[in-house]
Amino acid sequence: MAVIHDKAHRGRTQMGWLDSYHTFSFSGFRDPGRMGHGALRVINEDRVIPGAGFGAHRHADMDILTYVVSGALVHRDSLGNGSVIRPGEIQRMSAGTGIVHSETNASEDEGVHFLQIWIIPERSGGAPVYQQAALPEGRIQNGFGLIAGPDGSEAPVDLISDTRVHLAKLADGTTADYAFVPGRLGFVQIVDGSVEIDGEALSAGDGLAFADWKTLEVVAQSTAELLLFDLKGE
Repeated sequence: MAVIHDKAHRGRTQMGWLDSYHTFSFSGFRDPGRMGHGALRVINEDRVIPGAGFGAHRHADMDILTYVVSGALVHRDSLGNGSVIRPGEIQRMSAGTGIVHSETNASEDEGVHFLQIWIIPERSGGAPVYQQAALPEGRIQNGFGLIAGPDGSEAPVDLISDTRVHLAKLADGTTADYAFVPGRLGFVQIVDGSVEIDGEALSAGDGLAFADWKTLEVVAQSTAELLLFDLKGE
């Protein structure tokens, strides 16, 4: 069984400098049918105007991934990290016992468009951890490439859960398959373009939640980009 998370029914926060869409319940958006999927708790699609951003704020006990679609994002945190995240990279921040960070648009002229993803860790506490790495470009072209996973999975960045995050960039007409271990949960978020999955047409902003599928088959209806979450069953 699959459930479509239609982009038109996402939550939205608009603050002048920020335009943010929420796939799952977040901030002032509450939908009992959109409380996450397994360990996947938040997918926010954010656009921030030039020179603006999120001021210093605290997180704890959450794995947070940031994926920049276009533009560049400046990250600073209480561990002393300061970096710029650009397309072609993935950032992971495990908040652990607590971390304070800020995220601002690196440009005074162009907007930044990025996804921020929250994944619930399997254990709380522990020291905060920061990672930033290049994406495996060769593996994500016209197929699913692992970009985040549990320690030992050989992903560019680690997660404190039995969760694997894959990225695919597909040319128009390309078919990409992914085989699941029985009992796993899956979620697909369309970042760009349009695809067909199990006879359903999905486009940028749409999501698809499913459980215990043997194989996911994605057919690109245009140049497309999508994230696939392979999650521990409940």
